[in-house]
Amino acid sequence: MVMVGAVLYVEALGRTRLAVEERVKKTKEGLEGSGLRVKYVDVGEVIEDEAMDPLRFSALLEAGVEGTLEEVFTAVVAYAPTLVEILSPGRLEIDRSALESLLLGIRDEVLLRMKELGASPVVPDVREVPSPPIGFDEEELWEIIYQGRGILYGVSISMKAPDKKTAGDLVSRLLLVEGCGINSLNVMEAGNGLFNVDIEAVSSFESMVSLVARYLPRRLEIMEPEVIDVTAAELQNSLSDLGAFLNSLLMGEDFEKAYERDTFSFKLA
Repeated sequence: MVMVGAVLYVEALGRTRLAVEERVKKTKEGLEGSGLRVKYVDVGEVIEDEAMDPLRFSALLEAGVEGTLEEVFTAVVAYAPTLVEILSPGRLEIDRSALESLLLGIRDEVLLRMKELGASPVVPDVREVPSPPIGFDEEELWEIIYQGRGILYGVSISMKAPDKKTAGDLVSRLLLVEGCGINSLNVMEAGNGLFNVDIEAVSSFESMVSLVARYLPRRLEIMEPEVIDVTAAELQNSLSDLGAFLNSLLMGEDFEKAYERDTFSFKLA
């Protein structure tokens, strides 16, 4: 079993110093009690910055850990680091069935966190995004997968919409924003304004992970290639993006207000 060495950078934000200290304490204790091998945990001082109201207090926790790929992904979902650094290995080769199982497990954990936080998947405004072309010929797919290191996979996403056409168009634009190409798309009505959109997509490893975490597909089936080659940089990008996404859910509206105020203050300076 290949072990993954990583550094997790967890930025704890809060309205009060005590809230930040509590989050840092729980994160440290949680990591040390997990299945991960924790090599070290460094905790920075709690800093106060009025410009970041309502989250004016913050502290950075840095943890060096080692574990299986699944354990590292699970830790990212649990502790929402804003940045993940992969130390080893330089590359991973993952069987497609193992990757399917891993990502569907991560989907379930993200869904559980959302329920705990009272959050739901946020659909960005894609009205200005052009509708992408659908369909590739065999030569194009071969080039994307075997020369461009793309992954061909099927997903099924449930979406509320006024009609089938709108549901399909919305999902296709969302996938375009995520960096996914669409080979085929089929929409089926599920009742009560809900539609199941089945897509055969092709994308990078990072885009596939982002799609699964953000839109929680009912189904994931990786078709090609049989073994997925993932570099340390690709894994690092995926885990950092996943952690930042979950951190934004954890902070909720306070997170948005803090950064809106910080941006506004910066413009006035």
